[in-house]
Amino acid sequence: MALALNKYDLPTSERHVHEVQEALPIHGAHVATPLTAKSEMNFVRQNLTGKRDEKESKAPSGVWRCLTSAVKLCEPVLVFPVSDMSNYAPLPGLNERAIGHASLPSLGMIRCINGSGGTLPTCWNAPQAAYVLPSKDQVTKIKLRDVIPMKPGSTVADVFLALKNIGALSGEFVRAEAAGNIGEKPKPIPKSQVLGRHNRIIKIMTNKRTAWQS
Repeated sequence: MALALNKYDLPTSERHVHEVQEALPIHGAHVATPLTAKSEMNFVRQNLTGKRDEKESKAPSGVWRCLTSAVKLCEPVLVFPVSDMSNYAPLPGLNERAIGHASLPSLGMIRCINGSGGTLPTCWNAPQAAYVLPSKDQVTKIKLRDVIPMKPGSTVADVFLALKNIGALSGEFVRAEAAGNIGEKPKPIPKSQVLGRHNRIIKIMTNKRTAWQS
């Protein structure tokens, strides 16, 4: 469990935060992050309405640090599905999700990400203020656009089913190849292979051929 210690802006908070952190782990809690929800919410509201002064001080990061600490308690395996192991182009079956999925940040949240120094989604087009797929010439320059967080211990078969369930792949599993890093020579991997940092970039082929499998 990760604790969010709110109201860190109060004069007496520092002592109490220190006491809580010193007592960890306790009652299932392993990490505790101080934050001020009011300042975080004000920052979000200002960006959502476009009224934030760019000259203002650094963006609050308490909520982000708290979420990060929670993820680190049980880190997922990050898997990068691709259609080509030479240029790491994305799966065409994930294109619609890359520009139209409900989880993508809105314009207001894009401002929040910008204001806090974060990295914007790959398909965000700033001049158009919209998500746009790159041209065919540009798509081959985009490496590892998509990532799927999987539970530790997940196998190639689990990734195949995850991709199939969201419509990124169809047909039945035929074979797969994977690598750990860009530039590394891909190797064939069985369906039962557990995924990790050493084979996180993966291309899965099925018996239903599409243009990118030809």
